[in-house]
Amino acid sequence: MAKILYFVTDMDPMSMRLALEHKDSEVGICLLQDAVYFGCKGRKGNGTLVEAKKRGIRVFAAKKDVELRGLTSMLYPDIKVLDYGEIIDLVLDFERIVNI
Repeated sequence: MAKILYFVTDMDPMSMRLALEHKDSEVGICLLQDAVYFGCKGRKGNGTLVEAKKRGIRVFAAKKDVELRGLTSMLYPDIKVLDYGEIIDLVLDFERIVNI
């Protein structure tokens, strides 16, 4: 089973849908830049993120991007917020990286 990490950088829902297409792979989603808005509770348009979490896809967010946008208290509690060093460690844990 392949391990695939998606770097999502903007609010295009298609990028989240692509991550949901993998049925026989372990998938992770890392929200960067404006994509951290996907992680906000009650945000319109984040249904694909909710679906990903229901399927057991791990979701991460860049700490600096979350803090710069003032979203720390608005994120779903099960989204793991990582600093850049932890994101590098995450990259090493996955076999393939998809940057969208």
